[in-house]
Amino acid sequence: MRVVVLAGGSGKGLAPLTGGRPKVLLKVCGEAVIERVLRNLVSIGAKKVTLVTDKPAEFEDITVRFGRLLEFEVRRQSSGGIVGAMLEAKEELSNGALLVYGDTLVSAEAYEMTYAAATEYGVPTLMVVPEEDVRFYGAVFVDSRGFIKRFKEAPRERIEGAYAFGGIAVLNKELVELIERDESIESAVNGYVASGNAVKTALWSDWWVDVGYPINLLEAIYYVMMGWETMKIASSAKIAPTAVIEGAVVIEDDVTVDHYAVIRGPAYIGRGALIGAHTFIRPYTDVEAGAIVSSYSEVAWSLIGEGATIGRNTFLGYSVVGEGATVGPGTLTKLITKPEEVGIKAIKVVKRRKEWYKIGCTVPAGSKVPELSVLEPGEIVGD
Repeated sequence: MRVVVLAGGSGKGLAPLTGGRPKVLLKVCGEAVIERVLRNLVSIGAKKVTLVTDKPAEFEDITVRFGRLLEFEVRRQSSGGIVGAMLEAKEELSNGALLVYGDTLVSAEAYEMTYAAATEYGVPTLMVVPEEDVRFYGAVFVDSRGFIKRFKEAPRERIEGAYAFGGIAVLNKELVELIERDESIESAVNGYVASGNAVKTALWSDWWVDVGYPINLLEAIYYVMMGWETMKIASSAKIAPTAVIEGAVVIEDDVTVDHYAVIRGPAYIGRGALIGAHTFIRPYTDVEAGAIVSSYSEVAWSLIGEGATIGRNTFLGYSVVGEGATVGPGTLTKLITKPEEVGIKAIKVVKRRKEWYKIGCTVPAGSKVPELSVLEPGEIVGD
């Protein structure tokens, strides 16, 4: 199986966290988003990957580490946008390669399902998902047999009855030529269908996360940890005898967990991180490598980036802290709260940044939050 992975762009919605680097390099539970995509591709038997990005040098380490599993060809994107990225691999896509958006997290079965549908029907196939708000993904209108009637790339309003494009597809030569000619996926798909050609959909109804905004990282943490069942503690980790660790907690090498700290899983503590005395790490918290959560702090369902520091006596809830950022001592995260829901709905009412049960703040990479700060819900904070 040949695969084309689009991995360019820092993402406007994630700019405070990426610092200009490709957003697919952001880490969730110790692994970059793109690494999770590549592991899924390996698991379904992919052998060759054409990786398209505007910053090839950023992927040298990943291509080396995956080099024994996948044959890579890295291509620099010369023109902007999704269409520009696709056309860098137009030959592969014309010959039926699997197209994968590198910022989309989903289980490996979604790739298999889409590729199988394209093979069975012998026509271009787009994976679609039932999404409450399609404005961020493209709206796909589907007939009763599962074929596309119409595609709208960037709808300005919510559309009832439409599916969202899920970032996985198989195309063909004719459709790729139309995309190149029209410089638009919407125009190409609609023109192709209007000419009497068929485009099939593969409906995916399990979990799916398009990583475009900080809140999506919290979603990703939830779904990644959802399948964890056992506790894993590295032999080199230093766990104080009075610390309490419960549930599916992953603790990597050289972590220190100080006296009377409580870590309640599922949770991830990355290599070399420090969890201070009397600190409470609540479920769905991701503390990346080298990060510090100082004593008497509480962290709930948050991502703390590599090398970040959370000051003493801080409450951080439903928030994302960028790499190398510092949150001063005594900081309090205020939350939007409504009656509690279970599972993923604990952080959202309507998917994709509309109404939230709970939402904290975003601390940009490398920034500093002064001590004793009170952080407002949804705020981007730090100097």
